[in-house]
Amino acid sequence: MLEAKGINAFYSRKQVLFDTSISVKEGEKVILIGPNGAGKSTLLKTIVGLLAPTKGQIAFSGEDISSWSPQRRINSGIGYLLQNENIVPGLTVEENLLLGAYPIKGDLLKKRVEEVFEIFGFMKGRLKDRAGFLSGGERQALAVSMVLMKHPRLLLLDEPTAGLAPKAAQNILEHVKKAQDVIGVKAVCLVEHNLKLALEWASKVIVLVQGRVVFTSDTPELFINNPEELEKYFFE
Repeated sequence: MLEAKGINAFYSRKQVLFDTSISVKEGEKVILIGPNGAGKSTLLKTIVGLLAPTKGQIAFSGEDISSWSPQRRINSGIGYLLQNENIVPGLTVEENLLLGAYPIKGDLLKKRVEEVFEIFGFMKGRLKDRAGFLSGGERQALAVSMVLMKHPRLLLLDEPTAGLAPKAAQNILEHVKKAQDVIGVKAVCLVEHNLKLALEWASKVIVLVQGRVVFTSDTPELFINNPEELEKYFFE
């Protein structure tokens, strides 16, 4: 579904990704883990087109999207959740959802909002509330919902549980899984620091260190009780 091959990327003059390659297949729930500064967020930004690679190729559903604009990539079915500033606090919950759905209108817009209610039930009673008054977990639920309004086939999430209490963090990942059934998300790739929680949720784990993929496993459940076996790669 997604193939990123041989990606080099820079921030200013500093190289962050070095010949980085990952794949995400339909049906997979992939976690990207690694120490701070490993290039995880940079990789997601490169995939969605917010950062242009200096080398490499990105393909989505069999098409080379390397030269596509971020908007075209989103319209093709890639959803992306920013790590920070991913809602507009001064707007209501409803207004944030409409912003996420733009330019969808009419009956289709109503249907998308109803789907969000099916995933995050609390939101139906909070539509007129200012987004800035929501709890941390509710804000992240709203941020995820804004991305889901476009019906992405591939969902890229940059630390969706950062700063949340354990129960709220678990709820976010459970509801992301529910979104796969409700709106037909085909695959998910997320950056996550809560290793145990992510391993219980994922079907594939990729370890990124200093801009390079150092380990990949299709059996993340093997590491749930001994996550230190993965963390050792952080320091090699």
